[in-house]
Amino acid sequence: MMKLQNILHTSFFLCVVLLATAVSAQTPKWFKKARKAQLNIVTYDATGQMLNSTNGFFIGEEGTAVADYAAFKGASRAVAIDFDGKEWPVSCIAGASALYDVVKFRVGVRKSSALKLAAVPAVKGQNAYIMPYLSSKANAATIAVIGKVEKFNERYAYYTLPAQTAERTASCPVLNGDGEVIGLLQLSATGDAEQCFALDVNFINGLQTTAMSATSTDYRDIFIRKALPTTADQANSFIYLTGKRDTSLYLAYVDDYIEAFPEQNNGYTMKAEMLSARHDFTAAETAWEEGLKHATAPDEILYSRARTIYARVQDTPSLPEDWTLERAVKEIDAALAVKPEPVYTAMKAHILYGQKRYAEASLLFVELNKTNMRSAENFLYAAQCQQMLGDTTAILALQDSAVNMFTKPYVTEAAPSLLMRAQTRLDMGKYREAVMDLNDYEHLVRNNLNANFYYQREQAEMNCRMFQQALNDIERAAKMDPKEPLYQAELAAVNYRFNQLDAALIAARAAIALDDRFPDAHRILGLILRQQGKETEAREALQRAIDLGDETAKKILTP
Repeated sequence: MMKLQNILHTSFFLCVVLLATAVSAQTPKWFKKARKAQLNIVTYDATGQMLNSTNGFFIGEEGTAVADYAAFKGASRAVAIDFDGKEWPVSCIAGASALYDVVKFRVGVRKSSALKLAAVPAVKGQNAYIMPYLSSKANAATIAVIGKVEKFNERYAYYTLPAQTAERTASCPVLNGDGEVIGLLQLSATGDAEQCFALDVNFINGLQTTAMSATSTDYRDIFIRKALPTTADQANSFIYLTGKRDTSLYLAYVDDYIEAFPEQNNGYTMKAEMLSARHDFTAAETAWEEGLKHATAPDEILYSRARTIYARVQDTPSLPEDWTLERAVKEIDAALAVKPEPVYTAMKAHILYGQKRYAEASLLFVELNKTNMRSAENFLYAAQCQQMLGDTTAILALQDSAVNMFTKPYVTEAAPSLLMRAQTRLDMGKYREAVMDLNDYEHLVRNNLNANFYYQREQAEMNCRMFQQALNDIERAAKMDPKEPLYQAELAAVNYRFNQLDAALIAARAAIALDDRFPDAHRILGLILRQQGKETEAREALQRAIDLGDETAKKILTP
């Protein structure tokens, strides 16, 4: 009997030892520390309604964490609840992949208990430890022997784990025996409860925003602010592609940019120009001043301020007292003193034009053609200055210079120069030369011409006795805009000149039908009727023109 008791006592002791060994295997010494890195995440839509609840975990002490993408899709806000029950708002999305159903994000915590990322991927047959979800009462990890390891993107692992896990365990961390996280748990898409998977956490950690994230649906389908790319060029492009529709978001991104790249000029200029557009002029001035203190190219800050003041003077009625064109000139002169860039000279020329200092502006526009900003447009701007001064000879000479920057056959870029020179030639009575320019212009922009173009050319053609061409052009104008009485009246006049009285009569009556108070139409109708020998009707038409104030009709009726 004593022997049996001894055997039972020994067996009981062995069971206790074995049980303790099994529990120890499932609750390694790093378990409690790993729990402190876990999160419960709740996402909300734009109305504040809860969208999803999911798991996640910190992978960086600065508040970087990971979770599943599906929980964040459509979310406008999210909070992460840590081991101690404290809520942390998700401040930005730092990486996302809808394809792999993972997202990397940041919260505003100063220092977080983060899991250490495994430097070496796990291998088949190795034990993996699946952590329970944060609110679970389980005090142990689920051990699973890795059944398969598949490689993707050349260096990352996708693990198959033959283990049963609860649905609520999705997005929990999967660790190796040293307590290093190897992956984020993903459930079987087919509902297979006998196995689950883990996506390499190093892949998730490697996700980051780029300039093109601004247009990627992976990022656009999450409405939480995104982290800026880590290089200045990429970050600048990201802000540009994001756009300015949401000005508050735009300014938030610009503030992030300034914080990350304080030496870059464009952060301060983007901020100041947006604040100016919102009429927050004091804040705009503060942004420029900060740029002058910290940025490496003060001339760009000064140029931005000059350009913005100039633009606001043109379109904003209520401005600060010192936001004047005189102030804009001082700012651009200061920029030129730092660095004599041609673009600054061009800005000064436009400001001087705005001040009606046309002669000075004209000289600067011409001077630009001695720089790398040489263009026909500079000559056209200078010509416009001379037009304001009334110097027709100088206007035509500058427009000739603009056209001479191109050779025949002309390219599309020559079109504005040809059109402006044609108008000047019309004003100077050089009708045949004007028609030549208009012909060249038509060849360049044939599909973008309106009825007025053909009317204007018809007028020039009539003055240089190119009658058939004139008839063709006014017929085209009348067809393009059949509701314009001027074109019908002119068509009547040209047909009358050709003694095509029936066509002239139809056009004249069409003009009157469109506008009975158009005196020119009644006058030409009177002339046509008289030519047809219908004197009574002709006098009635001419009298109607006289009643409408037509002095020419009065001379015709009472010579």
